[in-house]
Amino acid sequence: MYKIYEIKTTTKFEKDLKLIKKRGYDLKLLKEVIEILSKGDCKMNNYIKLNKDRWNNVKNDYTEPLTHEELEEVRNNPISVALTVGKKVPKEWFEKANGKKILGLACGGGQQGPVFAIKGYDVTIMDFSKSQLQRDDMVAKREGLKINTVQGDMTKPFPFENETFDIIFNPVSNVYIEDLENMYKEASRVLKKGGLLMVGFMNPWIYMYDADIVWDKPDEELLLKFSIPFNSKELEEEGKITINPEYGYEFSHTLETQIRGQLKNGLAMIDFYESCDKRHRLSRYGNDYIATLCIKL
Repeated sequence: MYKIYEIKTTTKFEKDLKLIKKRGYDLKLLKEVIEILSKGDCKMNNYIKLNKDRWNNVKNDYTEPLTHEELEEVRNNPISVALTVGKKVPKEWFEKANGKKILGLACGGGQQGPVFAIKGYDVTIMDFSKSQLQRDDMVAKREGLKINTVQGDMTKPFPFENETFDIIFNPVSNVYIEDLENMYKEASRVLKKGGLLMVGFMNPWIYMYDADIVWDKPDEELLLKFSIPFNSKELEEEGKITINPEYGYEFSHTLETQIRGQLKNGLAMIDFYESCDKRHRLSRYGNDYIATLCIKL
């Protein structure tokens, strides 16, 4: 884990740098943090830049593009994609759509995009990670598919005209942005009337517990630690946590922010489900993911 240091003097900086180097932390990432701070960017942009760098460099289940063999399996079976861990999206959700022009929002990685393309959808993938978009481009080229990739930030205006898409498909990702206002406003704007918004997000209650204990310390007692909404940026500023660059900054949001954020932008919820990640012990007590289906009125 590492900390964004407040650099007051050259001597202090040199001491911090030596300590970080000794502990084997990423000096390149530290340099990028210093450059951001030296430019006087706002805190919002600081965490977004660091989260983007994380997705550009991390390797996990969400950065492994589908193989040719996996896509051939997709071709011969009903559509199967996930908004959350633990459950696939009901195929009936896609059957409700009026058209096949789809935006995969924060959906890069060479996984869902190729699935939609091979199933005949007109696919655009918007993601803030260049590396994730390159994976979609790679699979599209390899398989002879058409996927339009756009580098974009959910906290800023989307680079599309009004009423462009029949479907927006947004897997769990808004946990990495602090304010959802722009995301839901823009999603509604670029959806056609009658268009569908499919969103996966974290059930906020899981952020009340220390993630290190939940995942890595099975013998320690689970105790409530954080209030909701969980905001890792504010907690770091208060000195209560340090941020592991492998995971980045996360924000739990509230159910009101997630659901009302859609409703007040002219979207009506017509279905939802919960799912569970069985890999951690909180799964014994409840579902940690929620997916919603809304229609633009």
